[in-house]
Amino acid sequence: MSTHPMPSLSPRRRAVAGLLGIYLGAFGAHRFYLGYTAMGVAQVLAALLLAKATYGGIFLWGMVEGTLIVLGAQPFRTDAYGRELR
Repeated sequence: MSTHPMPSLSPRRRAVAGLLGIYLGAFGAHRFYLGYTAMGVAQVLAALLLAKATYGGIFLWGMVEGTLIVLGAQPFRTDAYGRELR
């Protein structure tokens, strides 16, 4: 068994995650990028099922999360493994 400590910084970049959220967030691109696969799948399904019903309002979800990632707001400071975004 390896006893190497996990790095405190994620290899993922805050700017990349934020831009993915702003532009493709309704489809969970930022969630997949950060390792939150289940949440990414949920966002894809929500976008496909609710986009027409909400007149495209579902796309605001990703834009808001992307903006929060760029700003470094909690809980968007870490990846799925608890490592701080660069």
